[in-house]
Amino acid sequence: MKVVIHIGYPKTATTWLQDIFFPNVSNFQFVSWREANSLILNSDCFAFNPNNIRDKLLIGGRNLLISSEFFSTAINSGFNYGYFSYGISHKLKELFPDATIIIFIRRQQSLIPSAYQQYVKNGGTYSFKRWLYSGEVFSFEHLIYSRLVEHYINLFGERQVKVFLYENFKRNNRGFMENFCQQFGMEVDWDKIDFNPTNRGVRLLSLLLLKVVNHFYKKPVGRKRFICHIPGMTTVGRGVIKYLNPMPIFGRFLNEDDFLTQKDLEYIKNFYSQYNCELTKYFDRRVLEGYGYYL
Repeated sequence: MKVVIHIGYPKTATTWLQDIFFPNVSNFQFVSWREANSLILNSDCFAFNPNNIRDKLLIGGRNLLISSEFFSTAINSGFNYGYFSYGISHKLKELFPDATIIIFIRRQQSLIPSAYQQYVKNGGTYSFKRWLYSGEVFSFEHLIYSRLVEHYINLFGERQVKVFLYENFKRNNRGFMENFCQQFGMEVDWDKIDFNPTNRGVRLLSLLLLKVVNHFYKKPVGRKRFICHIPGMTTVGRGVIKYLNPMPIFGRFLNEDDFLTQKDLEYIKNFYSQYNCELTKYFDRRVLEGYGYYL
Protein backbone atom coordinates (compact mmCIF):
# COMPACT_ATOMS: atom_id res chain seq x y z
CA MET A 1 0.00 0.00 0.00
CA LYS A 2 1.27 3.45 -0.97
CA VAL A 3 0.66 6.64 1.00
CA VAL A 4 1.21 9.92 -0.85
CA ILE A 5 0.78 13.24 0.98
CA HIS A 6 0.62 16.50 -0.98
CA ILE A 7 1.32 19.47 1.34
CA GLY A 8 1.25 22.47 -1.02
CA TYR A 9 2.53 25.16 -1.26
CA PRO A 10 -0.65 27.20 -1.66
CA LYS A 11 -1.10 28.96 -5.02
CA THR A 12 0.60 26.15 -6.94
CA ALA A 13 -2.50 24.68 -8.65
CA THR A 14 -3.66 23.10 -5.37
CA THR A 15 -7.35 23.85 -6.02
CA TRP A 16 -7.20 22.21 -9.45
CA LEU A 17 -5.37 19.19 -8.06
CA GLN A 18 -7.85 18.77 -5.22
CA ASP A 19 -11.07 19.46 -7.14
CA ILE A 20 -10.30 18.02 -10.57
CA PHE A 21 -7.32 15.72 -10.66
CA PHE A 22 -6.87 13.82 -7.39
CA PRO A 23 -10.54 12.70 -7.13
CA ASN A 24 -10.11 11.03 -10.54
CA VAL A 25 -7.11 8.92 -9.54
CA SER A 26 -8.84 5.55 -9.60
CA ASN A 27 -6.30 3.39 -7.77
CA PHE A 28 -5.92 5.70 -4.75
CA GLN A 29 -8.39 6.62 -2.03
CA PHE A 30 -8.39 10.42 -2.02
CA VAL A 31 -8.64 12.36 1.26
CA SER A 32 -9.69 15.96 0.63
CA TRP A 33 -8.24 18.95 2.43
CA ARG A 34 -11.42 19.32 4.48
CA GLU A 35 -11.18 15.81 5.89
CA ALA A 36 -7.41 15.98 6.22
CA ASN A 37 -7.61 19.25 8.14
CA SER A 38 -10.38 17.92 10.36
CA LEU A 39 -8.48 14.77 11.31
CA ILE A 40 -4.87 15.96 11.28
CA LEU A 41 -4.52 19.73 11.34
CA ASN A 42 -7.32 20.60 13.76
CA SER A 43 -6.15 18.44 16.64
CA ASP A 44 -3.95 19.18 19.60
CA CYS A 45 -0.36 18.07 19.02
CA PHE A 46 -0.11 16.54 22.48
CA ALA A 47 -3.44 14.73 22.20
CA PHE A 48 -2.84 13.49 18.66
CA ASN A 49 -3.53 9.75 18.36
CA PRO A 50 -2.08 8.44 15.08
CA ASN A 51 -3.58 4.97 15.55
CA ASN A 52 -7.13 6.31 15.68
CA ILE A 53 -6.60 8.58 12.68
CA ARG A 54 -4.93 5.80 10.72
CA ASP A 55 -7.91 3.53 11.31
CA LYS A 56 -10.26 6.20 9.97
CA LEU A 57 -8.20 6.82 6.83
CA LEU A 58 -7.18 3.31 5.82
CA ILE A 59 -10.11 1.57 4.19
CA GLY A 60 -9.74 -1.81 2.53
CA GLY A 61 -5.98 -1.59 2.17
CA ARG A 62 -6.19 0.85 -0.75
CA ASN A 63 -3.43 3.28 -1.69
CA LEU A 64 -3.96 6.59 0.07
CA LEU A 65 -3.64 10.10 -1.39
CA ILE A 66 -3.93 13.02 1.05
CA SER A 67 -3.84 16.66 -0.02
CA SER A 68 -3.91 19.85 2.02
CA GLU A 69 -1.90 22.99 1.33
CA PHE A 70 -2.60 23.95 4.93
CA PHE A 71 -0.01 21.35 5.95
CA SER A 72 2.64 23.82 4.79
CA THR A 73 0.56 26.59 6.46
CA ALA A 74 -1.75 28.91 4.54
CA ILE A 75 0.09 31.91 3.11
CA ASN A 76 -2.24 34.32 4.88
CA SER A 77 -1.46 32.72 8.22
CA GLY A 78 2.21 33.54 7.94
CA PHE A 79 2.15 35.14 11.36
CA ASN A 80 2.17 31.65 12.88
CA TYR A 81 5.95 31.69 12.37
CA GLY A 82 6.15 28.17 10.99
CA TYR A 83 4.77 26.49 14.10
CA PHE A 84 1.85 24.98 12.18
CA SER A 85 3.96 23.49 9.41
CA TYR A 86 6.54 22.21 11.90
CA GLY A 87 3.95 20.61 14.16
CA ILE A 88 1.99 19.09 11.29
CA SER A 89 5.13 17.55 9.80
CA HIS A 90 5.67 15.57 12.99
CA LYS A 91 2.03 14.50 13.04
CA LEU A 92 2.40 13.19 9.50
CA LYS A 93 5.58 11.34 10.45
CA GLU A 94 3.79 9.68 13.37
CA LEU A 95 0.82 8.86 11.19
CA PHE A 96 2.55 7.49 8.08
CA PRO A 97 6.32 7.24 8.63
CA ASP A 98 6.93 5.73 5.18
CA ALA A 99 4.75 8.18 3.23
CA THR A 100 5.90 10.00 0.12
CA ILE A 101 5.71 13.78 0.54
CA ILE A 102 4.90 15.98 -2.46
CA ILE A 103 5.80 19.68 -2.43
CA PHE A 104 5.12 22.17 -5.24
CA ILE A 105 6.97 25.49 -5.26
CA ARG A 106 6.56 28.68 -7.32
CA ARG A 107 8.87 31.65 -7.80
CA GLN A 108 8.17 34.04 -4.97
CA GLN A 109 7.57 37.20 -7.00
CA SER A 110 4.78 35.34 -8.83
CA LEU A 111 3.27 33.61 -5.81
CA ILE A 112 3.15 36.71 -3.60
CA PRO A 113 0.70 38.78 -5.72
CA SER A 114 -1.45 35.68 -6.23
CA ALA A 115 -1.56 35.11 -2.47
CA TYR A 116 -2.54 38.74 -1.87
CA GLN A 117 -5.44 38.43 -4.30
CA GLN A 118 -6.55 35.32 -2.41
CA TYR A 119 -6.34 37.30 0.84
CA VAL A 120 -8.76 39.88 -0.58
CA LYS A 121 -11.05 37.17 -1.99
CA ASN A 122 -11.14 35.65 1.50
CA GLY A 123 -12.21 38.94 3.08
CA GLY A 124 -9.01 40.90 3.58
CA THR A 125 -8.85 44.70 3.50
CA TYR A 126 -5.18 45.61 3.94
CA SER A 127 -3.36 47.35 1.14
CA PHE A 128 -0.83 45.24 -0.70
CA LYS A 129 2.07 47.09 0.95
CA ARG A 130 0.74 46.59 4.46
CA TRP A 131 -0.11 42.95 3.74
CA LEU A 132 3.41 42.36 2.43
CA TYR A 133 5.58 44.26 4.88
CA SER A 134 3.72 44.59 8.19
CA GLY A 135 4.30 40.99 9.28
CA GLU A 136 0.70 40.84 10.47
CA VAL A 137 -0.46 38.50 7.69
CA PHE A 138 2.27 37.53 5.25
CA SER A 139 5.68 36.29 6.36
CA PHE A 140 8.65 36.35 3.99
CA GLU A 141 10.19 33.42 5.86
CA HIS A 142 7.22 31.25 4.93
CA LEU A 143 8.42 31.07 1.32
CA ILE A 144 11.94 29.90 2.09
CA TYR A 145 11.27 26.67 0.25
CA SER A 146 14.59 24.98 0.85
CA ARG A 147 14.12 24.96 4.63
CA LEU A 148 10.75 23.20 4.47
CA VAL A 149 12.09 20.69 1.94
CA GLU A 150 15.16 19.97 4.07
CA HIS A 151 13.00 19.58 7.16
CA TYR A 152 10.84 16.95 5.47
CA ILE A 153 13.92 15.18 4.11
CA ASN A 154 15.30 14.98 7.64
CA LEU A 155 12.01 13.47 8.81
CA PHE A 156 11.10 11.13 5.95
CA GLY A 157 14.34 10.63 4.03
CA GLU A 158 15.53 12.03 0.72
CA ARG A 159 13.90 9.32 -1.39
CA GLN A 160 10.49 10.02 0.13
CA VAL A 161 10.33 13.77 -0.55
CA LYS A 162 9.51 14.92 -4.09
CA VAL A 163 9.66 18.59 -5.08
CA PHE A 164 8.07 19.99 -8.25
CA LEU A 165 8.07 23.36 -9.98
CA TYR A 166 4.67 24.94 -10.54
CA GLU A 167 6.15 26.55 -13.64
CA ASN A 168 6.76 23.13 -15.21
CA PHE A 169 3.11 22.26 -14.62
CA LYS A 170 1.91 25.56 -16.05
CA ARG A 171 4.04 25.24 -19.18
CA ASN A 172 2.58 21.83 -20.15
CA ASN A 173 -0.02 20.67 -17.65
CA ARG A 174 -1.10 17.54 -19.52
CA GLY A 175 2.43 16.31 -20.15
CA PHE A 176 3.49 17.19 -16.61
CA MET A 177 0.61 15.25 -15.05
CA GLU A 178 1.20 12.22 -17.28
CA ASN A 179 4.78 12.06 -16.02
CA PHE A 180 3.55 12.71 -12.48
CA CYS A 181 1.19 9.74 -12.66
CA GLN A 182 3.86 7.50 -14.08
CA GLN A 183 6.22 8.42 -11.25
CA PHE A 184 3.70 7.62 -8.51
CA GLY A 185 1.87 4.76 -10.18
CA MET A 186 -1.42 6.65 -10.42
CA GLU A 187 -4.16 5.58 -12.83
CA VAL A 188 -6.38 8.28 -14.34
CA ASP A 189 -9.14 8.42 -16.94
CA TRP A 190 -7.81 11.39 -18.89
CA ASP A 191 -11.17 11.99 -20.58
CA LYS A 192 -12.49 13.12 -17.18
CA ILE A 193 -9.76 15.72 -16.62
CA ASP A 194 -10.50 19.36 -17.42
CA PHE A 195 -7.19 21.22 -17.66
CA ASN A 196 -8.74 24.68 -17.50
CA PRO A 197 -7.76 26.71 -14.41
CA THR A 198 -10.22 26.48 -11.51
CA ASN A 199 -9.02 29.47 -9.51
CA ARG A 200 -8.63 32.58 -11.67
CA GLY A 201 -7.17 35.81 -10.41
CA VAL A 202 -9.05 39.02 -9.69
CA ARG A 203 -9.94 41.76 -12.16
CA LEU A 204 -9.00 45.37 -11.40
CA LEU A 205 -12.47 46.70 -10.51
CA SER A 206 -13.41 43.46 -8.75
CA LEU A 207 -10.49 43.91 -6.36
CA LEU A 208 -11.55 47.46 -5.50
CA LEU A 209 -15.18 46.40 -5.00
CA LEU A 210 -14.20 43.43 -2.85
CA LYS A 211 -12.10 45.58 -0.55
CA VAL A 212 -15.07 47.89 0.01
CA VAL A 213 -17.43 44.98 0.73
CA ASN A 214 -14.88 43.33 3.02
CA HIS A 215 -14.95 46.32 5.38
CA PHE A 216 -18.50 45.42 6.39
CA TYR A 217 -18.05 42.00 7.90
CA LYS A 218 -15.72 40.44 10.40
CA LYS A 219 -14.09 37.25 9.27
CA PRO A 220 -11.00 35.40 10.55
CA VAL A 221 -8.82 35.85 7.50
CA GLY A 222 -5.53 36.54 9.21
CA ARG A 223 -5.69 40.28 9.85
CA LYS A 224 -8.03 42.96 8.43
CA ARG A 225 -9.86 46.18 9.17
CA PHE A 226 -13.63 46.33 9.28
CA ILE A 227 -16.04 49.18 9.93
CA CYS A 228 -18.98 47.16 11.15
CA HIS A 229 -20.46 43.72 10.68
CA ILE A 230 -23.49 43.56 8.40
CA PRO A 231 -25.05 40.09 8.10
CA GLY A 232 -25.09 38.81 4.55
CA MET A 233 -22.08 40.76 3.31
CA THR A 234 -20.04 37.57 3.02
CA THR A 235 -22.61 36.42 0.46
CA VAL A 236 -22.18 39.69 -1.41
CA GLY A 237 -18.42 39.15 -1.49
CA ARG A 238 -18.83 35.62 -2.85
CA GLY A 239 -21.22 37.01 -5.47
CA VAL A 240 -18.62 39.51 -6.65
CA ILE A 241 -16.12 36.67 -7.15
CA LYS A 242 -18.56 34.23 -8.74
CA TYR A 243 -20.71 36.48 -10.93
CA LEU A 244 -18.96 39.82 -11.50
CA ASN A 245 -15.28 38.90 -11.61
CA PRO A 246 -15.64 36.76 -14.78
CA MET A 247 -17.11 39.76 -16.66
CA PRO A 248 -14.58 41.68 -18.83
CA ILE A 249 -16.34 44.92 -17.98
CA PHE A 250 -14.63 44.75 -14.58
CA GLY A 251 -11.25 45.20 -16.20
CA ARG A 252 -8.34 42.95 -16.98
CA PHE A 253 -7.06 40.26 -14.68
CA LEU A 254 -4.30 41.60 -12.45
CA ASN A 255 -0.76 40.24 -12.58
CA GLU A 256 2.41 40.63 -10.56
CA ASP A 257 3.39 43.87 -12.35
CA ASP A 258 0.27 45.52 -10.94
CA PHE A 259 1.49 44.96 -7.38
CA LEU A 260 5.28 44.76 -7.28
CA THR A 261 7.37 47.87 -7.79
CA GLN A 262 11.06 47.74 -8.64
CA LYS A 263 11.81 48.40 -4.99
CA ASP A 264 9.65 45.44 -3.97
CA LEU A 265 11.41 43.20 -6.48
CA GLU A 266 14.79 44.26 -5.15
CA TYR A 267 13.68 43.43 -1.61
CA ILE A 268 12.35 40.04 -2.68
CA LYS A 269 15.54 39.30 -4.60
CA ASN A 270 17.79 40.28 -1.70
CA PHE A 271 15.73 38.23 0.74
CA TYR A 272 15.29 35.00 -1.23
CA SER A 273 18.27 34.65 -3.55
CA GLN A 274 20.57 33.08 -0.94
CA TYR A 275 17.92 30.50 -0.05
CA ASN A 276 16.87 29.81 -3.63
CA CYS A 277 20.46 28.88 -4.41
CA GLU A 278 19.89 25.89 -2.12
CA LEU A 279 17.18 24.70 -4.54
CA THR A 280 19.91 23.82 -7.04
CA LYS A 281 20.25 20.59 -5.06
CA TYR A 282 16.95 19.55 -6.62
CA PHE A 283 16.74 21.47 -9.90
CA ASP A 284 19.15 22.56 -12.61
CA ARG A 285 20.24 26.14 -11.98
CA ARG A 286 19.51 27.07 -15.59
CA VAL A 287 15.94 25.84 -15.26
CA LEU A 288 15.36 27.93 -12.14
CA GLU A 289 16.90 31.01 -13.73
CA GLY A 290 14.85 30.45 -16.87
CA TYR A 291 11.67 30.56 -14.80
CA GLY A 292 12.77 33.74 -13.04
CA TYR A 293 13.77 32.40 -9.63
CA TYR A 294 16.14 34.82 -7.95
CA LEU A 295 19.47 33.10 -7.36
